[in-house]
Amino acid sequence: MAEMRESENVKRASVEPLSKLLMLNIHRRHQYSVLVVLLTVVEFGVLPHNQIGFFCNDPKISFKFTGDTISMGLLIVGSIVLPLIVMWICECICHNPDSYRTTTGCTGSRAKQIWSWYGHYAVGIVTLTFVCDVIKILIGEPRPHFFDTCRPRELHNCTDGYVHSFTCTNTDDAYWFVSDSSKSFPSGHSALSSFTAIFLMWYFQNRLPKRMSTFILKPWLQCIALSWGLVCSLTRIADNRHHWWDVLAGDILGVLFAIFAVKVLCEEFRLSEGGVSRAFSEPIENGHISFDDKRHQSVRKLLSNTSTDMTEGREMRDVTTT
Repeated sequence: MAEMRESENVKRASVEPLSKLLMLNIHRRHQYSVLVVLLTVVEFGVLPHNQIGFFCNDPKISFKFTGDTISMGLLIVGSIVLPLIVMWICECICHNPDSYRTTTGCTGSRAKQIWSWYGHYAVGIVTLTFVCDVIKILIGEPRPHFFDTCRPRELHNCTDGYVHSFTCTNTDDAYWFVSDSSKSFPSGHSALSSFTAIFLMWYFQNRLPKRMSTFILKPWLQCIALSWGLVCSLTRIADNRHHWWDVLAGDILGVLFAIFAVKVLCEEFRLSEGGVSRAFSEPIENGHISFDDKRHQSVRKLLSNTSTDMTEGREMRDVTTT
């Protein structure tokens, strides 16, 4: 009876993690869907944004629009595509395939671990974008090139007073671009680039092994990640796309969201379902207790009980014989 109960416990313990993992994946898909829908509604101007007005002849919003040094396409590549490529390269080069363990004891789950970390990264960056867009709508601060892009009708007969409401007359550009001239605070470019920079710097620190070959490479990679955040932030001011306080607020938001994503969601890049990670055959303790070890302990206990019963049976036969 004891052996049957022990075997049933082992089977139950092997099934429960799979069901929990399935429910977790379903829950994450729902989260992603909700975030994407909300971001789409906000990003495409479905919700009306606030107008805070402007002062006539305000020099802070009288600059000409000269374009973007870091375009939206380049920002997407650097903040969405590049982190996934970086994680794949680092994990394939620095960590053996058998260093990833799952709750079912399977090996070779490198892809699952990378996609798990990137999934948390994607949730963080989509949520950050949504928060920035909501703040832009609620505040409605004019950009430095507001006069040049919006061309408000009230500007023609404007004195040195304050204009509370206005109507943009620019029909040469798309409506989204004209409306975006009143959404300066905070800087989305700065928020996303800072998020990516902190996330990658933390990843390099915890996932690159402490070897001589990576001892010099690690700080260089971290400097490159930091430079990405700084360049994206500073060019927003140089291009007259944002005020300096917009960039500062975006950087603060990006750093805070990155800290949350790394420490809470990614658990500082410790293997979420494994016990020990071996990089270049070097063990790296990550502070987790894997189910694989627990299952082996249960099997060893079951075999120990079986051998004990067999020994007691032999002793009983010996006593009966004598």
